[in-house]
Amino acid sequence: MSEFNELSAGLSINSASLESIELKVKFDSGGATRSKVLFGNGRMQVKVQVLVSGLDENGLYTPVPADVLNTVELIHYNTGRTLRDGWKASAEQGRYTLEAPVSADLMDASDDESQYHAHPHVRTFWVSSAGVGTTQIAARVLLNGKVIQSNGTGLLDRQDSSITLDAQLPVSYSLEQFHLKSVRRGNEEPGNRISNYYLGLNHQGQQIKLVDWVASRGTGNLIFAHGNWLGASATNYLIGILASPDQANVTVKLPVNDNTFLDFLFSGPASDSSDVSKEYLVRVGDRHGELTFVQAISEYAYNYAKYTVDEAFHFSAIDQYGSEHKLAIRTEASEGLFILERG
Repeated sequence: MSEFNELSAGLSINSASLESIELKVKFDSGGATRSKVLFGNGRMQVKVQVLVSGLDENGLYTPVPADVLNTVELIHYNTGRTLRDGWKASAEQGRYTLEAPVSADLMDASDDESQYHAHPHVRTFWVSSAGVGTTQIAARVLLNGKVIQSNGTGLLDRQDSSITLDAQLPVSYSLEQFHLKSVRRGNEEPGNRISNYYLGLNHQGQQIKLVDWVASRGTGNLIFAHGNWLGASATNYLIGILASPDQANVTVKLPVNDNTFLDFLFSGPASDSSDVSKEYLVRVGDRHGELTFVQAISEYAYNYAKYTVDEAFHFSAIDQYGSEHKLAIRTEASEGLFILERG
């Protein structure tokens, strides 16, 4: 059984007042553009709208019931099958569209039968591709057990309306186009130092916004470096945090001096240990289009903390188009630095 027959058998939508339906596929209900480009990263979306007009037996416009509108789907023009092979249509707008959000009020108005008259109903989809390639997209709807398509097929009610999407390979940037700049917080307790490291990206003189990140170690405010670096110059304890993009503040705790007698007896930094903490609320995410790393250092070590060594933390930064860029942050405790590397 073909996909069309399966659809008709499973959903026999009846609407006696409707004789036919006209479908028009556009990027915007009022636009004339027929093709667009997106990155094939599985995240970037393009808005595709289907204009649905109902006609009665006299050829006059008539409202289309919601149960019929709910059968509208996007299809590949050449095959007539629903989107596949990495192409996906969603009713939900994601983060990576570079288009203004669709107003719920406007959508309700366009689908409101009392305001219909000769205006078409509008069904909005958000299309993405997980790979590279070009496809032509049409639409279909089910009316009274009959599948109506806009891909130029069918003996009766033949319609031809589509748009074309070209999914391209995401842009890859050199390490030099990324920058990692530190800014000292200030006003810490003696022996404590807190800095924000801001990760940004510039290409041909323009900022490419970094809006999110992913890492195998977890999500949220992710601690990627933590512990005692005993013997390191003025860095007995260090914590590194990659801030979640949706957070405005990060809380960090650092050991402070709680034993002046031991400080008097021993002069080496490795002898400075503590069970007392100072808590700081650190502002993050305050640079638009840049990711925030927090580095908190103390000259004092926690008595109970584990020893640790310098290592690279691997993650992927996600830009405004939804493309991932594999990077790494290496902790150099002896210098009190975070160093950006290729992941």
